[in-house]
Amino acid sequence: MQVLDINQALELVDGETDLLCSLLESFVNTKHFDRTQVESLVAQEKLDQAASYVHYFKGAARQLYAQECAAAGQALEDVLRKRTEGDIPSLTDAFEAAYGRALKAAGQALNSLSQ
Repeated sequence: MQVLDINQALELVDGETDLLCSLLESFVNTKHFDRTQVESLVAQEKLDQAASYVHYFKGAARQLYAQECAAAGQALEDVLRKRTEGDIPSLTDAFEAAYGRALKAAGQALNSLSQ
């Protein structure tokens, strides 16, 4: 599973490099995942809110074909929504790590495409 499949992401936006750069820039420079937000919501037993928070970042990753991050986010979201069972702290660790790799790859892709 790729961290970021830039070719698929370009296909999704019909080859519009400027649009993809805009999406990448938004992913890199706006709201970032903060695991303490998930932990706080889980501690307050606000699992739906925690799931919605994860869903936001998972969706952004999916738009960019950051497949590893999207898959890790889906796994965490499914447990938070009680669709499956799993260890929330471990899944949060996995999502945070995958998100970090996606963020780095998105920044590199943005630099490459912007030149």
